[in-house]
Amino acid sequence: MLGDWLQNAWTTLFFSLIWPMWKWILRRATGKCELLRITYEEPKGAKRSLRIGKNEKNQSAVYERSLKLSNVPYLHQLSKEEDVDILVAADEVMKIKQIVPEVHMKFKGDFQDCLCQICGYKRLKREVEMMRKTFYSHENPEHEEKLMQLWDILMPSEKLESRKSKQWSTIGFQGEDPMTDFRGMGILGLNQLLYFAIKYPDQCKTLLSRSHHPKYGYSFAIVGINLTSMTYEALRKGSLRTHFYNVTDKAPKIQDFHEVYCHVFWEFDKFWFDEEPEDIMQFGPMRDKFNRRLLHKLSKSQTILQSDFQQKE
Repeated sequence: MLGDWLQNAWTTLFFSLIWPMWKWILRRATGKCELLRITYEEPKGAKRSLRIGKNEKNQSAVYERSLKLSNVPYLHQLSKEEDVDILVAADEVMKIKQIVPEVHMKFKGDFQDCLCQICGYKRLKREVEMMRKTFYSHENPEHEEKLMQLWDILMPSEKLESRKSKQWSTIGFQGEDPMTDFRGMGILGLNQLLYFAIKYPDQCKTLLSRSHHPKYGYSFAIVGINLTSMTYEALRKGSLRTHFYNVTDKAPKIQDFHEVYCHVFWEFDKFWFDEEPEDIMQFGPMRDKFNRRLLHKLSKSQTILQSDFQQKE
């Protein structure tokens, strides 16, 4: 209790007094506001980072932190908004911070790029959340078509005898009706499995084949849905900002999120076989261990989640 109180007291003191004072000193010494200093301290590029104390963050993350901690209401609000007119916002920030465009010519473009990433990440979270909350329904023709397409890609030589069938276990569903397995992640779980199967059919079939290993086998679809949950949580909690801010200077799209999923599934399969679990009952602990490694990797400023088979378009 005392430790928590002291920590909260120190945090309040730091952000209410020490941090504003330090920013004031730096502005007096350099003649530049914090946002302008961030631009000048590192060269332009999606992977650039700025060391703040013991934490390394890429520039978009540093911009985002600066906006969140700003005492200027307009700047603070920018850190919360999803739909922002980037051009208007950049001009307004330059007016507020008295940044002369003829003198600091690179600021506007750099700030626009970073704000595009920051707002884009928030929009992506919203889109993914909508998918997750959309329940799979056998009465929805689009949902059913996607499920049948998944079967056809993964099992091209085997005809599905009926909509409800024990054959679904071949690709890793638990029962005769896959609909029940999508309850946790909604249509997002199916969309990600299908994206992997369509975009990288050879790699997806390789994982399916490995999932039938006599000793280290696992339920392909169920594991895939679990990994959807893992990537969703990383997105929701902000951990995937490191990857997205490094991999593109534009707003991340749903396809970019699915690409992360493909990488995570591929890496988990390698991890699973490397760990040589005693049986499938070890899945929970192994999943948690893999997740810790993933989050640790994402805590490093230069991280990009991309497997060898994934090519930038």
